[in-house]
Amino acid sequence: MTFKETDFPALMKFMKSFVNEESNPFLVKDMILQMVRLYESVPLYPGIVNMCVGKVKKGVDPKELVPGQKIFLKNGEDSYVGVVSKKMDDGVKLKQVQAITYEDEYEFEFDEMENVQVVNEKVLEELWPSLVFEKDKKR
Repeated sequence: MTFKETDFPALMKFMKSFVNEESNPFLVKDMILQMVRLYESVPLYPGIVNMCVGKVKKGVDPKELVPGQKIFLKNGEDSYVGVVSKKMDDGVKLKQVQAITYEDEYEFEFDEMENVQVVNEKVLEELWPSLVFEKDKKR
């Protein structure tokens, strides 16, 4: 095992815990992209990337926001990302806003659906069945 390979488990552990703890999918995506950018800057040192990526996300007082900042926020269960375009006395105005809202149910007609995809959670079993072992099996 090389020096480079020894620090990768720490990055994977960080990603796993961050994804499990963070409910804003926009923030998760940007954090992973930031981790990739950091790794591309110092590819031989994933330990340095791991140290830095834990400090990428930081909370801010909404009253301290300034125009031009990209922000991630929650409002109840809904998640938002946008760029502050204007700061007012009672809040901010965002541009380039993306939102994920949560509803109990949604109904779609087939002709309204575009680019539908699923995650294949059995890809390892399908491509490399010899590498799949039962973990709960007692010996």
